[in-house]
Order: sequence, then C-alpha cells, then structure tokens
Amino acid sequence: MGNSIDMKELEPIARPLLPIIFVLDTSGSMEGQPISMLNHTMEEVINILGNFAASNPDALLKIGLLQVHSGAHWIQPKGLEEFGDFFYNPLTAGGLTEMGAALRELDNKLSRNAFLVSTTGRCKPIIIFLTDGQPTDDWQGPLKELNNRNKWYQFAIKIGFAVGKEANSTILSQIVGNSEAVIQTSDLATFNLLLQKVAINSAMIGSKSHVTWDDYSSENIVHTSLAETDTENAKTAKDAGIDFEPPEDLDPIPDVWGSDKWVD
Repeated sequence: MGNSIDMKELEPIARPLLPIIFVLDTSGSMEGQPISMLNHTMEEVINILGNFAASNPDALLKIGLLQVHSGAHWIQPKGLEEFGDFFYNPLTAGGLTEMGAALRELDNKLSRNAFLVSTTGRCKPIIIFLTDGQPTDDWQGPLKELNNRNKWYQFAIKIGFAVGKEANSTILSQIVGNSEAVIQTSDLATFNLLLQKVAINSAMIGSKSHVTWDDYSSENIVHTSLAETDTENAKTAKDAGIDFEPPEDLDPIPDVWGSDKWVD
C-alpha cells in the first residue's frame, strides 16, 4: 500500500566505532587555576563532541577518560561511553604524573577484547594527551611495549598538549611519536580554544578513517587547528626546537582496519 512503512527504513545505520580517549595529567602541579581551566575546557569539549556525535552518520563516537593522578584511573572503567550517556564530573588535582601507568592502561584497554568491542568495525582511535610536567615513573618501557605490540596505538591519531613552562615537550613528543603533533602553550585561554579545535577536527577526520587513509595525520590536525585559532601563544614542539622523528620500523598499515582479523 502507498502509505505503508518500510521497517527497514527505521533501522539504525550500522556505524563503526570511533574511540576518542583523553589522557589527562591532573597531578599536584595542576592545582588551582590550571585544573579549573581544564575542567571548564573539558565540559565545553564534551558538549561540542556530543553535538557532533548526535548528527554524525559515519561513525559511532565514544569517549574514554584516563586520569593520571598517582597512577592512572579510567573515569568509566567498564568501557567507552557514548557522548549522550557520559557525565563529566570535575577532576581534582593531586598526586604524581605516572604516565607509564597510563601507557600500560592504554595497552590493556586498546583491544577488541576490552574497550574496542564492536560488530561494525572501528575507526582509528583518537588519543589526546595533556600534561603540565613530566613523568615521575618509568614511561620508556611501557611506551616501547605499546609501540611494539599494540597496533591500535601505533596507528591511532595521537596529539599532545604540553601546557605550562614545566611541561616536557620532548617526552610528550616521544609518547605521541611526532614533535609536530605536540602543541606547546603557557596560555590557559589559548589551551582552552585549541583543545576544542583539536578535538572536533580529530573527530571530523577520524570518522572517515575506516574509509580512507589519505590526506590526514596527527600533525595535519595540529597545524590546521593552530591556523584556525590564529594565535601567537602556541606552537608545535618542533617549532620550539624539538625535532623528534617517529620510529620507522612499524608494520605496514593493515588492509582491513575495522576487521576482527587482527590479533590483539
């Protein structure tokens, strides 16, 4: 009949998972205005990404938040959450910057048997790091293991924020694998704007990563975001004199990214 409803038209479109993970250093040095600005910024970022997620037909965006705070603790330990279900509780500052613990947590959870459960495939994970200092534990060993055995981390979109004069951009460049993918700033208002830009640009580009690998990278996202803010208060770590080249011995990009044929 002409007025009949095709139930297939009401079925939701299967979308691949797009994990967006924030690794946030909330150690004692962030106390005061820095942690207040971080909380304000994260609330705005989550609101922007939530609006994008609600209207995005290409990918199912989910958020993970890993707090570095004398160890590393997932805000939602059972797994990633859709933005519509995620409630942000303001974080508090204290403790040590145990980035090695955070890298071990990423190794544990970046797996299709853990946080990357999906029957519809996966986009490249987006991982955004923030620190105002440097690791207080062993980070080199966990980073080496992560790069050697975790393909999800190897090929993720990884971007770092080194905020404040004490932030170690050299170490952060090694963690994300590229000094051009690290933004360095001591201006909290600039950080606020740039984190929003980086998050939405990463999500827009990352949602297409199950379709094509061309014409984008972490450093491209950083340069685009810096250009859009038109600010003199931030620059890449490479522009600040840090020239770290990513390792060249990684395996080739897989032919089928969203497939479950990978071994975790």
